Amino acid sequence: MSVINMYLLDGLSAFVLELGKIEPESVTITSSFQASFQNTGQDTELCFVVSAPGFSIGDLSISINGVAQTGSARPRTGENCYVIPAAQQQGENIILFNVGPGVTVNLSRAGIDPASRSRLGLNSLTRSSWDERAVRKVLKIFAFGGHATDAQIREWSYMQPRVAIAEMLNFSEHNAKLSPLARGEKYTDTAFAHGTMRSFYEFIASESSDIPIPVSARQYLSIDGYRFDSTFARMIAVRGLNPFRQRIGFWETNYHLATNLDAGVSRQQMVQYYDEIMAAHEARRPYHEIMGVAAKSAAVAIQYGHYRNRWRTSNGESYCDCNDDFAREIHQLFYGIFGANDPNHEDGTIRETAKMLTDMDVPYIEDFGRDIHVDFDTRYHHTNSLTILGQTISGANASAKIDNLMPISIMHPESLRNLPVMIISTLADDNLNESRRNQLRAAWAALGTNKDFLTFIHAYATSELFHGPNQLKYLTSFERAFYMANKFNIDNIEAYLSNDWVDGRAGREVDAVMEGDNASEIFRPLHNVFGGQNSTEASDSAVAFEKNYNRSATQESWEFERELPVDCGTCDLGQPWVKDWTKVIPSVNGGYTADYVAEWLWRHVVGNFVNYTSLERAHLVAILGARRLPRADGTEYSWQQSNRNTYFDINHLLCIREDRRAVNLSNNSLADLMHFDSWNNYCAHGDDGEADYTEVEEGAFNFSFNGQQLDSSNTDPFPYLRGLVEELAVSPVMLNSNDPITRRRANEHLQAAIAFIFATPYVFAEGE
Repeated sequence: MSVINMYLLDGLSAFVLELGKIEPESVTITSSFQASFQNTGQDTELCFVVSAPGFSIGDLSISINGVAQTGSARPRTGENCYVIPAAQQQGENIILFNVGPGVTVNLSRAGIDPASRSRLGLNSLTRSSWDERAVRKVLKIFAFGGHATDAQIREWSYMQPRVAIAEMLNFSEHNAKLSPLARGEKYTDTAFAHGTMRSFYEFIASESSDIPIPVSARQYLSIDGYRFDSTFARMIAVRGLNPFRQRIGFWETNYHLATNLDAGVSRQQMVQYYDEIMAAHEARRPYHEIMGVAAKSAAVAIQYGHYRNRWRTSNGESYCDCNDDFAREIHQLFYGIFGANDPNHEDGTIRETAKMLTDMDVPYIEDFGRDIHVDFDTRYHHTNSLTILGQTISGANASAKIDNLMPISIMHPESLRNLPVMIISTLADDNLNESRRNQLRAAWAALGTNKDFLTFIHAYATSELFHGPNQLKYLTSFERAFYMANKFNIDNIEAYLSNDWVDGRAGREVDAVMEGDNASEIFRPLHNVFGGQNSTEASDSAVAFEKNYNRSATQESWEFERELPVDCGTCDLGQPWVKDWTKVIPSVNGGYTADYVAEWLWRHVVGNFVNYTSLERAHLVAILGARRLPRADGTEYSWQQSNRNTYFDINHLLCIREDRRAVNLSNNSLADLMHFDSWNNYCAHGDDGEADYTEVEEGAFNFSFNGQQLDSSNTDPFPYLRGLVEELAVSPVMLNSNDPITRRRANEHLQAAIAFIFATPYVFAEGE
């Protein structure tokens, strides 16, 4: 076990590091400090975290075996990593830290790991490549973004990937690190209860539940209510549960093992189906057993109709009174077994499988409908052994035979080839070539006979394969809607209300996204048993792009304003609610600048800065930093105080400037533009005696430019815009103002900024 050795070595305390372990202690350095490790016989990565207020490059120096790390290799705040090749290692390797005069530095998380490692044969990220961007990418794809705080994301980025991923992605009903309650959260019950689908639906429907949904509306969100799908969307968005559990549950029941409420499956059966599958995942049962759970469910029996299958005898002749729908799809859809190169698949395996699925009755219950469980009887079951996939399958009833078939199915050559690709291509990567497919197949095979699904996901989610330049995932309308809701909502009132009108609105709507995109509904997959809307359909949909743009960027659209609520008078069961972004955005020196908030929002939504150029920056700092100033006497009219959506985009600011120039006003700083007599009188509809905007105003509104022009063109208006953007960048965003009107406006500006980001292509896909 790694320990901190507080012995003196040339007058210095020291860390003694061991391969694969992180030093649990931290140390405050005011002069010098030493760490050491024995020769590992392999290229080794040394990492540690530096924190210090007011730190400057050069305040801390490091030498490894007497070789000073200079230039770009000098330590900085945050995580620092160095690769020490095996050829450069000594019997004992010494790392010496030296701190400049008057400087105090905290050193933590020191550790060494192999410079390259793999899991299930997939090359894994090391600590140096496992950064905040990697963490956010995992959350985006595998947890609908989650609700983790910035501090938690940073904490995960400092961990070894295999340790962090176990905290991030697990099947517990609650994951407090992935989905913590917001500061001052009023509705906290989901942090410790209601983590199964049935429990959550019953909680939503109960008149006694402590939730902000009016009692009169709760019945519609119950299991038997007509807004069944909307309740599941709330289950993903509410804090305190586990978005990863819901991510996999949604994929299993709407894609891989899809059943359909429009095919006769009842809501009660769907809930039971979902919960049984996820309970099996939580118990870490081998994946073939999880598919056995699905195969034996009432939902699947009703979906495919084999609950009517009977093995009958008439006039001394026995025959299968059966349909073979599930007899085929238990192989094809569950495992990817199509019978390639097997001449007996259709007339042998499928017919024999239909016999296996006999006497799986789903009893009818008066005043309830079909039961949520299957009765496995023997009276009408083909009790003799069967030959399926070339193997003898025995069992007293259908349940026993299914249990005996599943381990054979998962090790079938076609299953080994197709199933891992089916999993990852739907969940995470639309751009798999044959080489990457083969890597997935090898990783899946490495799990042996009792394949653990979560281990496979962990290995892939921390692999170079997932984080490499060739990964590309187009988000379906469902994935995009769930992700955007999790990025938009802060409080649980927003998740519960989900933008429904309740004497006001709170939260981001989800239902309308799927409906508007023609993607069907949750648990009503567009392609029935073949699954919901796929990534390609979503990415190719002009309707989806148009609807998303109108919701996010067309201020004249009724959807735009409705989707950006910041407060309400009585929507919280008769009480007011006010959105407060300071609950999730840390302040810097007690305040917020437009530049800082713009970067925070971009990272929060997109997850990386690959496409954050000067153009995106200009648009965002304008929306955030252009704050209307009152009249010269510092007062506002009542109509001005009640104004909503008082933000300006960069073209609107340019329009005010051009309008002022038209009357020979040459002073056009940000303060000039935002003065009451300016924003109130210039670039306004009909302000120049025209019936509409003037030609000059129209030209400014429609002026388009790119980042390169903004960066380097010396043609007007680009020099002016560069100066204006820098003014906007340092403009305060008054999120923590003592004045409620100012605070409300700041939150409105922020909502408009996040809407701008939602309108970009980067919410439609993940990858480079």
